[in-house]
Amino acid sequence: MSEQQIQKVKVKRLAHVGLWSSDVATQARFYRQVLGLDLRNTVDSSTDQDIDLENASVFLSLGDEHYSVGLFSDTRPSAGNGRNPFQRTRLHHLAFELDNDAELAALAARLNQSGIELTLAERDGDPELGDTLWFSDPDGNRIEISVTPDGSLTNSSVPSSGRRARLRPQGLQHIALQTPHLEQMVDFYTEALGFDISDWLLRESVWLRCNTDHHTITLIQGKMDIDHIGYSIFNGPELLTWGDNLSRHQTPVLWGPGRHGAGQDLFLRIAD
Repeated sequence: MSEQQIQKVKVKRLAHVGLWSSDVATQARFYRQVLGLDLRNTVDSSTDQDIDLENASVFLSLGDEHYSVGLFSDTRPSAGNGRNPFQRTRLHHLAFELDNDAELAALAARLNQSGIELTLAERDGDPELGDTLWFSDPDGNRIEISVTPDGSLTNSSVPSSGRRARLRPQGLQHIALQTPHLEQMVDFYTEALGFDISDWLLRESVWLRCNTDHHTITLIQGKMDIDHIGYSIFNGPELLTWGDNLSRHQTPVLWGPGRHGAGQDLFLRIAD
């Protein structure tokens, strides 16, 4: 492997987001009924034969993809002591993908050169899915890097007939993270993972891209947490359909419809 290959490699896409959840069953129901995601798999942490979603990790997908959202039952301590409070964030982990095993090896080599501590593991515990790299960003967020499974990029949100069976997003597009270490996080994602900078706003927010989308990650100066997760839809007029759908499910719109300055995306914002 050449030094050029090591320095040139970059992640290609945001694969999925893992979230801590205090009520997995209720949150999974929201993603299925309101956003139209499919229940892909569950991993039960109890010993009962019947799966109890309160004690399970739930994985939800948009069609035939591996999955786009993972919900993990929040078993973390409720609080720290007054002198050293826990930094609690709703983010369990972020997962990005590369195109092939050679790129994964090249990225591992670059991360090692940067002194980043890596762990190599089977993807989701299944050796047939290949290896995955695990490490942490400067905020301590866990990052997973793996190779895109064969066939998972096929867009199955639209059947061959050209009509969808139900309303749901086209795909997972981006995540926005609040961080108290904005400059360090920008350096990490650009230098270690190969992201490019699309926009800055007052040195308080930055939009980073790893493909043709305007951004895959937004970093915002602030207390460490998730600001929002962004899903793409097929076109602007569909935003009106989503407004009707949210109204039927009695899900309030927090912001929008509107258009962002950075990226010029039309949007609606809701809470899960």
